[in-house]
Amino acid sequence: MINAIVTLYYPDERVMENVKKIAAQADRVFLCDNSPTPSPAFSEGVGENTEYLFFGENLGLSRAFNRVLCRSGEWKPDHLVFFFDQDSTVEPDHLAVMAEEYLFLHRAGYPVGALGPVFFNESRGEVEEPRQRQDLSKTAYRTSSLITSSMLCSYGDLEKIGFWNERVFLDLADWDLSWRLMQKGKICCMTRRVTLRHKIGNGEVKFGPLRIRRGSAFREYYQTRDCLYLLFRSYVPAKFRIRFLLMLTVRPILHLIFLDHRKDRLCYIMRGFLDFFRSRGGEFQRKKKCE
Repeated sequence: MINAIVTLYYPDERVMENVKKIAAQADRVFLCDNSPTPSPAFSEGVGENTEYLFFGENLGLSRAFNRVLCRSGEWKPDHLVFFFDQDSTVEPDHLAVMAEEYLFLHRAGYPVGALGPVFFNESRGEVEEPRQRQDLSKTAYRTSSLITSSMLCSYGDLEKIGFWNERVFLDLADWDLSWRLMQKGKICCMTRRVTLRHKIGNGEVKFGPLRIRRGSAFREYYQTRDCLYLLFRSYVPAKFRIRFLLMLTVRPILHLIFLDHRKDRLCYIMRGFLDFFRSRGGEFQRKKKCE
């Protein structure tokens, strides 16, 4: 059985089109709405195989996914589960080809824990693939992490690692899941048989050789807080620990120099540090705004 779980946040008509494309290819689709108010167009139903879940609060990515995965009696170990964010657009047969590739790699003897597609970065206008990879076949290779959208896992493997890590709220949850699967002897792979159109951030700022991704100011908060949390996890690869140190030191300086909304970014970064050391999780507390 092919299942898909999609997180929503203030979804619009374009998101509806994305969801319909996914629903046409899956046996079941679960829509997890983290918006503060329900979306009538989605709550009325996208299709018979689609279930809309409105939480009334922003649970973040990990908790929202787990609300579906931890429902007893609905899952079997061999069920295939795709994860999507609302901005990703799939082509016809996307899910079927991904599932076929996943099963092919397993039959070939590879302990695949998660499979993802290569993706076309709409912000940059090009297909992106990791620089460090190990070829497994003509179309698939092993990599050290995957992005959330279109990630494919079996329910059994997700259950073995305790599902998504709810201490990681948003941006780094996919890396965390990848590394915990690898800790259990699984591998993460990507396939060139499928290309996903995916928008990352709001474009880039170029300054000489530097290419700085422009993201929303409030994301600085979650990236800082979750980065600090993962920095101290034993399963995080050494090269990513170094990357996290740079994300916590050099990157904030670059963002404050080259990106807009500098005052807001500084506030969110400082709150990220502060709330980590206060052991605060969940959504950013809007009672103390940075704007």
